[in-house]
Amino acid sequence: MLTAVLLVAQIAALLIAIYAGRSKLRRLINGAQNAAPPAEPLADDLPDIDRAILRLLEERQGVVYQSEIVKELGLPKSTVHKALRRLSEAGYVEIQKRGRLNLVVLKRATSEASAT
Repeated sequence: MLTAVLLVAQIAALLIAIYAGRSKLRRLINGAQNAAPPAEPLADDLPDIDRAILRLLEERQGVVYQSEIVKELGLPKSTVHKALRRLSEAGYVEIQKRGRLNLVVLKRATSEASAT
C-alpha cells in the first residue's frame, strides 16, 4: 500500500515538473518573440555555418535547442558549439543551460532569413 502511494506521489511530482518546464519554455519563447529588436543586416565576415544557424533560429521563432541545430543542419556537435560560441560573442545569440541541454535564444533579429 505504501509503495503504491509513493509511486503515485512520484508520478505526480514528475508531471508537475514537466508542466512547469513547458510553461517556462513557453514564456521564454513568448518573451523572445515580443522583445525582438528590428532586423539588422548580418556582418559580411560571418561563416556560412553561422548564417545557417541564424536562419534556423529565425525559422523557429528565435528559440531552439543546440541538439536540434545539430540534427537539422547535419553538422558535428563540436562545429555547432564553436559556431554558437562565435555568435554569442558577437551578440547574435544567448546560450542558456537547461539541465544537460543548451537552449539557444536569438538576441537580435537579422534580415538574412527574409533576404533568402
